[in-house]
Amino acid sequence: MMKGHGVIFDLANQYIAWIIVVITLVASWPVAQSLRHEKLHRFAAYLLFVSVLALVSAPVFWVLLLVGSTFVGPAGLEGVGPAVIIVLISLVPGSAAARWIVRRPQVRRMPK
Repeated sequence: MMKGHGVIFDLANQYIAWIIVVITLVASWPVAQSLRHEKLHRFAAYLLFVSVLALVSAPVFWVLLLVGSTFVGPAGLEGVGPAVIIVLISLVPGSAAARWIVRRPQVRRMPK
């Protein structure tokens, strides 16, 4: 009888995750614009910022999950606290790399 509650809870977590993703994408626009190099177009700066943030943060997130489940166990990672900590720690190198790439002047070269 309690199986239905687990499915509802899992769906709620997925909706919350998508809401967090949308908020992050919206919040990335002003950050990318404030950090962008003057030669970089506005939309290009946003796309670079978001893509580098995702490409760097995702592997760090998975490594942190693997390390955490190895040392603490999967049961120790359940709950909101460990999830928030892992997400925040994984966003640090992602945002640092995204800031770095947006601040650099982009050089366009013809292919050889």
